[in-house]
Amino acid sequence: MKVAVYTIALNEAANAERWANSAVDADYRIVVDTGSTDDTVERLTAAGVTVHRIAVRPWRFDDARNAAMALIPPDVDVCCTMDMDRFLEPGWRPKLEAAWQPETTALFCQTVYRSSVDDPTPLRSWPAKNFHHRWGYRFRRPVHEALVFTGEREVTANSNDIVMFEVQDLAKPTRSSYLPLMEVAHKEDPEDAQICFWLGRDLMWANQQERAVSLLERYLELPTSKWAEERSEAMRYIARMRPEQKLSWLDKARMEAPHRREIWLDLAEEFHSKADWLNLFWACTNGIEKTHRTGSYLDEANCWGFRLYDLGAIASWRLNVMDQAVEWGQRALELDTGNQRLKDNLDFFIRHRDDLRAGA
Repeated sequence: MKVAVYTIALNEAANAERWANSAVDADYRIVVDTGSTDDTVERLTAAGVTVHRIAVRPWRFDDARNAAMALIPPDVDVCCTMDMDRFLEPGWRPKLEAAWQPETTALFCQTVYRSSVDDPTPLRSWPAKNFHHRWGYRFRRPVHEALVFTGEREVTANSNDIVMFEVQDLAKPTRSSYLPLMEVAHKEDPEDAQICFWLGRDLMWANQQERAVSLLERYLELPTSKWAEERSEAMRYIARMRPEQKLSWLDKARMEAPHRREIWLDLAEEFHSKADWLNLFWACTNGIEKTHRTGSYLDEANCWGFRLYDLGAIASWRLNVMDQAVEWGQRALELDTGNQRLKDNLDFFIRHRDDLRAGA
């Protein structure tokens, strides 16, 4: 088996050596540089990587990635597409050779997102089709490009043993081009539910709420919009932008994906703002019962912090369920030990509980 690891690059000097070193067990390491002004090319070349300089005008990620794929030697059996802000866990090569069968055309490995290279804590993880056959694949979409099969029958396999880490640089200036490229992608394929969702989300972030709501509602109506986690996320976004319909949209999100703790925290915050203590208790109870993250890119770390326990303790106090208030108050403080408000609340809950017991 011959393996090539390849990608595109633009001003990736900070990641170059790490990328090259993690892929060193490949037969070929190929990078297409699209116009770096730092020493990305020099660093990669010094690490033994084959670098090609190209220009893509007008810019599209799919055109650049397809150009990179075209430069992979024809004797390669398996290709690994790996962005420069990603790196492979050591020992990946024998695991790939064990998992790849003669009929395999693509392999999903585990992608693990980290906040930094030095922090091993996984923030979220998901399976991604990062390994594919040399022939029969191409990238589609000008942004958020997808690897698609163009042959007769795709045969995929999975390997959770192969791990690719990602430490994303959200400050990169290339991200400023994403919104206009998503507009192009949506125009090219209005039925693409994934792009419809992402474009609606980015328009929300850009404070273009009318268009954002319209696109997210369209996304929910598309027949290819079937993923409950993402559908519920679209409903959460609409709830933010339509405050007069907030509870209605959050309830739809709850019914769509009741296993997501994010939705229960949204509901809890809304009930807390309305001083609706019984429903606040209900939302917190259900949210706290959700003990497993979905593992998707939509997971939010803050939902696994102190806040649900904090709100649940407040609801319990208001409803005079003091044992529960103390239990959840303690749990909230354990998750944010330096929070003085949580300390004061817990002291208050304990005194109130003890006073009630003494009075009984």
